Amino acid sequence: MQNKITEDTLIVPDFDFYSCDESLAAVDLLNDALHLTWQDGVEVDVLLIWLREHSPDNRTFHEYTREQILQLTDIPDDLSIASAKIRADGFLIVEWLPATLTSCYHPGWLRKWCTSTSESLLDLPDRQLLNLPIDKQETWLDGSEVLKGDDSAFEHWVEKIHIEGYALLKNLPLEDSVIRQLPEKIGKIRPSNFGDIFEVVNLKEANTNANTALALAPHTDLSTREYVPGLQFLFCMENSAHGGNSILADGFSIAEQLKAESNEYYDVLSKTSIPFGTKDKNTDHRFIAPVLEHDYKGQLSTIRYTYWLRLPMNEELETTRTFYHALKRFQEIANDPENQLKFRLNPGQMMCFDNRRMLHGRTAFDPTSGNRRLRGCYGEREDLESCLRMIARRKRQENVMGKECL
Repeated sequence: MQNKITEDTLIVPDFDFYSCDESLAAVDLLNDALHLTWQDGVEVDVLLIWLREHSPDNRTFHEYTREQILQLTDIPDDLSIASAKIRADGFLIVEWLPATLTSCYHPGWLRKWCTSTSESLLDLPDRQLLNLPIDKQETWLDGSEVLKGDDSAFEHWVEKIHIEGYALLKNLPLEDSVIRQLPEKIGKIRPSNFGDIFEVVNLKEANTNANTALALAPHTDLSTREYVPGLQFLFCMENSAHGGNSILADGFSIAEQLKAESNEYYDVLSKTSIPFGTKDKNTDHRFIAPVLEHDYKGQLSTIRYTYWLRLPMNEELETTRTFYHALKRFQEIANDPENQLKFRLNPGQMMCFDNRRMLHGRTAFDPTSGNRRLRGCYGEREDLESCLRMIARRKRQENVMGKECL
């Protein structure tokens, strides 16, 4: 149930779905909080101001957007309650003072938000790092099923990108529009200085190494940007040249091996911010950051490693010396053929990968032997994560449909 139950009351203050399987057993008033006890013995103390801020009513949340319209400054300093009780259907009913407001809290919503940590609210399926040396061959998903809108195929596709860092699709039509249609099933395309859609072809006057026939060692794209694009898609339209095989390497696995070999090397790549900059006649993007970036939990979240876009660094001599040793070792691990997935991207096939985790590259090719043309674009990892959460939400909806709180 997600709709209003009265003009002034919502069932929950969001669009998610909650189970009533965990029932409240008791509620007790403390000075400025309620002590809640569930039937399975879980207990938690909840501040009154927290409960009031999240009251599912149309004076607190907009009835359509489900976004808050109440500010903390709207809550009186003398906030208190006249009563708190558990209704027969399991809802917690709170009557507030001094305002005349009755709040009805869904027991499943209360259980979720009263017992979850901030970190757990961001939970996604666990990533699986590739073992080094690589102990698997690439696998291909049927891209035609994703393209036509098959929910199961889409779910498998996005989960694979998140969990393994990449997904390979086959059986796609040789149409220019495919490079826009598929990524936009996840989210909006992120433009760059190469446009929203770019061509990877051999050009006489190239403005990036990608548009040459040179070999490209494993790397990530756009290290010059403050926020490195989280996703990259490369769709093969033609590949008749000799050479030009694609390479993928798991940057997180490479970083783990480096850390196992030398904490000093891992630390200097994590703590030493170095400059990156575009080499272009028409644009000049620059950013300074470490090669290895970590999130708020201290976990590795981003590899910033477009090796041909590093600008000269100017750090203290000993730090610079250690940095060079560390980055060289990182490159050695990444360049080891045993640590790479190497395959030929053929017409109608697409590689999709986490650009802040996976390193990608290619072998050199002979442009006189045939043509090699890929179409590419960038997206955001956070859009992929939103897709995963929406998949989980739909599954929760299926689980609670037809069930009522008892």
